[in-house]
Amino acid sequence: MPRRGTVALFGEQRVVSAQRVLAPFPPWRGFTNFDMRFGKNIVNGVFLERPNRYLARVEVGGKEVLAHVPDPGRLTGLMLPGRKVRLVHQPAAKRKTDYTLVLVRHGSIWVSVFPVFANALIQEALMQRKLPFLQGYSDFASEVKVRNSRFDFRLGFPFNPAYVEVKSVSLVEQGQGRFPDAPTERGVKHVKELIELCAKGYRAAVVFVSQRSDTRSITCNDDIDPVFGEWLRKALAEGVELYGMNCKVTPTTISLNKEVEVVIPEVCSGRE
Repeated sequence: MPRRGTVALFGEQRVVSAQRVLAPFPPWRGFTNFDMRFGKNIVNGVFLERPNRYLARVEVGGKEVLAHVPDPGRLTGLMLPGRKVRLVHQPAAKRKTDYTLVLVRHGSIWVSVFPVFANALIQEALMQRKLPFLQGYSDFASEVKVRNSRFDFRLGFPFNPAYVEVKSVSLVEQGQGRFPDAPTERGVKHVKELIELCAKGYRAAVVFVSQRSDTRSITCNDDIDPVFGEWLRKALAEGVELYGMNCKVTPTTISLNKEVEVVIPEVCSGRE
């Protein structure tokens, strides 16, 4: 029996295999949306300040409360005083806060600041065979350990498996998603190991998921982390595949929207 886990969408739990999902899969008929709901305990608030990476002060119902911020990145351009936010009220004895900040209003759109949603959306798409750039696998496993790292997914193919890492993109400038929005040693480590796997004959890929609808393309953020950008260029040259998706986000749901181009300049543009 495979070890089982859950992807909890705040009060509504979807049981999935944490190790292996077996065939048969339905035949692929093109990309279609499916929504993930945030549950019934979602409330409105107003962002006040962010004392540290994982904590926000928010006004809810006229009272100031503390909320957990699941994205430790800088969230540039999003976490601004006075911004409307959506939070999940989920009190529990072992929690330090009763609220989790999930969405931030940015102009006319909602932006998700919950990185785990990216993995959950890709996992659901793999279960339904809805990713146009990943087809032909017989099964897949999640949270797969390879040497000293864990990769998000391993897909079973007739000869060699494919290893897939998912990265959540929150920063968008003039329609272009930029990853990362803070230096990421973990991201560099993953990219290096994907290059090694590719050199051994395995298929390897990074899927960037921008949890907002205004993303038209995705690139590396050399200004923030030129080291990641350099290794991503090496990965592309060595055969690691790069894909991008944006999302449709409503006040109560999030879903994959459409594939977007990943554009990597030949020369690193980061500041020295």
